[in-house]
This record gives sequence, structure tokens and C-alpha cells, in this order.
Amino acid sequence: MGYSPRMTHKIRASLLAAVILLCGAKVPAAEKATRPWKVAILIGQSGPSEDQTVKGFREGLQKLGYIERKNVIIEINDLKGDRAALKSTAADLVKKKVDLIFTSGTRTTQAAMEATREIPIVFRHPADPVAMGFVKSMKQPGGNVTGVAAFSSDTTEKRLEILKEFVPNLRRVHVFYDSNNPFAKENFALAKKLAAKVGLDVADHSIKTTDELKAGLNALQKQEGDAIFEVSDDLVESQAELIFDMARQKALPTIFEGADWAVKGAMLSYGANYQQMGRQAAALADKIFRGQHPKSLPAERAAKYDLLVNLRMANAIGVAIAPDTLKKADKVIR
Repeated sequence: MGYSPRMTHKIRASLLAAVILLCGAKVPAAEKATRPWKVAILIGQSGPSEDQTVKGFREGLQKLGYIERKNVIIEINDLKGDRAALKSTAADLVKKKVDLIFTSGTRTTQAAMEATREIPIVFRHPADPVAMGFVKSMKQPGGNVTGVAAFSSDTTEKRLEILKEFVPNLRRVHVFYDSNNPFAKENFALAKKLAAKVGLDVADHSIKTTDELKAGLNALQKQEGDAIFEVSDDLVESQAELIFDMARQKALPTIFEGADWAVKGAMLSYGANYQQMGRQAAALADKIFRGQHPKSLPAERAAKYDLLVNLRMANAIGVAIAPDTLKKADKVIR
């Protein structure tokens, strides 16, 4: 049975409309933008975790079709440890009308949240974002904030066990933490509780400034079976290289939270892979650019955790690691 010319025209028009709709649905957000997306990255001070996070974020965006200076502009705001500049910098980003703020760490996320309730914020956070008040729940953040969290407290007992396995004569751990940071105080309390559970003593080193941290490190009197155990803390992490230098001088094993710290000098590091967290954050940013609102865009847990061993540091401070134990590492720095 044939169709009239009028009917044929209608069919062709319907088919063409359907094709346009289907093709339009597949156009990446990177290609839809009439101007480049403006992304501001806010970090307190660059370090291994921030470097890897930013690297992963850029890689993730590139894989999704974003090309820097073409359809996305990324501005990195590194405050280099200047906490006093946090609020003003966050306020400046709001004035610049950026499309998205990507934060790394506790204080930067808090500063961004205080600065705006409209501009989408995507965080890379070491702990539980619900407990910190960043989101109402992981599934339904409820505001203009979502992101990727490592839930570092969940790895505390695991890191203590790892340290004890790699340093068999371990008896006591030194823990430095910023007592002005509620998150760091909670991390210390948990570490102290779990250390007792695995049979370790804890030396409490409460600090408020980098000068106090330096003084505390200089005053350390090493005893047999001592080590430094890091809990996630912006202030302590900003002085990581100083800690590693002092640990080498005093022959103290160290373990840091976050997979990349061993590259910089920790003897051991275990935790979320920050580069992968950056990629996850990029995927969230892409969804926001496509039109999803952070309030209903589920926050995510870190997808990958790694154990790194810095064998050079172990050898330098006289820690002999059994071959079978060394095999458990995801990466060995020789």
C-alpha cells in the first residue's frame, strides 16, 4: 500500500525530528557550552594529595571531552598555607562568577560553603562529609555541595595494623594534630582508642601552629619501638616534608593516610588513591555541567585504596622489612 505525498512528508519530518533529538541527547556537555566552563580549584597548600587530586581531575575532564582553554578554564588557587586568605579568596571566586568550585580538604570546603549557596561546589575530602556537615546524606546532599570522600577514619585501624606488621617491635606511636581543627581532634581520639585495641601506646602531641609542630618534632626523644602515626589534618600535612626529614634524622618509621605520601618521604602510606578521587570529582562536575543539581547528585566514596612502601626510607632508618610482608604493597619505592 502506498502513501500520499502529504503523508510521506509527515513521516519524513517525524523521522528527522527523532534523529535530531537522539543526536542532541548524545552531545557531551563539553560541546554544548556556548562559552568555556569556568572551574576554580581551591586548595589550602599544595602537597602530594592535592597534586594527585588535581592531576586526576584534569585527566577525568579530558577523558569526558573537555579541553583546557577551549571549553573549560581551570584556575588553581593555592593559598600556600595562608589560612587567613581562605575567606577572601573564596569570596573573590564568587565575584568572578565561576561555574564550579572544586575544593580539597576541610577548611577550603568550609570557606567555599560560607561564600556561596548557589555556585556548585565539588569536594575531595579525607573524612565523612555527613559528619562534617558538608552534605545532609551521601545519597541526597541537599544543598549546592557534593563530592568524593575517603572516609579516612575507616582506615585508621587498618593503618595501625599495617604499621605494626611492618615494624614488629612497635610499641608507641607519636600523633601530631591541630587542636583547633575539630576533624583532626576526632581523628586523634579515634586513633588513640584503636591503638589501645591493637596493643599500642599513644603519645599525644596537640598543636595549634606550625611553630608548635616544629618545636614538638625537635623535642622528640625516640625510644625503642617508636613511630609517627599521621591522622588527616591540613596543618600537619602542610609540614609533611619537615616531618619526613625529622623522622629520617631520628630513625622513626612513619605512616601517613593517603596513598601518595610515601612518594614524598613517609616510610608507609595507606589510603585512598587521590588521583582516582580527582577523576571521580571530574565525573561529578560533568554531571553538573549537564544540568544536574548538587542537591540531588549523590556524593561518592573513594573507589580505590593503596598501600605504598618507601623502601629507601626504611633502609635509611634501619627498618628491615620481611620479603613476604613487602609483597603486600601495591607499590614499592626502591
